[in-house]
Amino acid sequence: MFTEERRNKILELLKREGRVQVNQLAGMLAVTEDAIRKDLRFLESNDLLKRTYGGAVLPSKHSSFVPYQERGEPARKLPFAKAAASLIQPGETVFLEASSYTNLIFNEIGPIPDVTFVTNGIYGLPDLIQKVRVIHLGGEIHPKDESCYGSITLDSMASINFTKCFLRTSGITPDWMVTTSLRESLDLKKLAMKNSEQIILLVEESNWNQRDMYNVCSLHEVDLVVTNTADTSIINHMEKDEIPYIIT
Repeated sequence: MFTEERRNKILELLKREGRVQVNQLAGMLAVTEDAIRKDLRFLESNDLLKRTYGGAVLPSKHSSFVPYQERGEPARKLPFAKAAASLIQPGETVFLEASSYTNLIFNEIGPIPDVTFVTNGIYGLPDLIQKVRVIHLGGEIHPKDESCYGSITLDSMASINFTKCFLRTSGITPDWMVTTSLRESLDLKKLAMKNSEQIILLVEESNWNQRDMYNVCSLHEVDLVVTNTADTSIINHMEKDEIPYIIT
């Protein structure tokens, strides 16, 4: 594969996923990690991406956020959705943060008795309300996705207690800090955690050892991690720190 072709493939993946890792690219493109780092430096010099610890994100003045509809590979995300849906029990009040997983989780949910779902997302609601009780928090709709944030959303959430909340992250740092790319989602995540008996975090393999703009909490504050990582160093670290996890 020629260098230019390889760099175009890197940009295609980055546009689709919003984030790439050096080791992921090296394996996918069958080149050394040094070659990938050189490609990333070149692409960054042309303002086509921004290098991060172990990888790169889309260039932006404010955020590496990618609209949910532009995030592909639903088959890869389906095991997350199945694992999340299996954790929901009758009689619970569950917060589902708007994400590219939300609609997949909705599709996996059967007719669970006496369950109430609370969400700030809009995408997929017409299907969900045919199955279970739904409370939508309302608020200002984010211009890049179908979800609500802001003071109205937070005011609505403040009076609701959750048995579980399902949250996403765009990066877990090497020192176990959960981060997010959207400032609007930071207060929402913190309030959901405060009001929840159990905090469940969905972490894609590419999100480990990444640092995004805003710090949410330490991973030690999370009650359960659902991830698809095969990295034994990460798994061993979670076991050493006694952080419960599910590998999808």
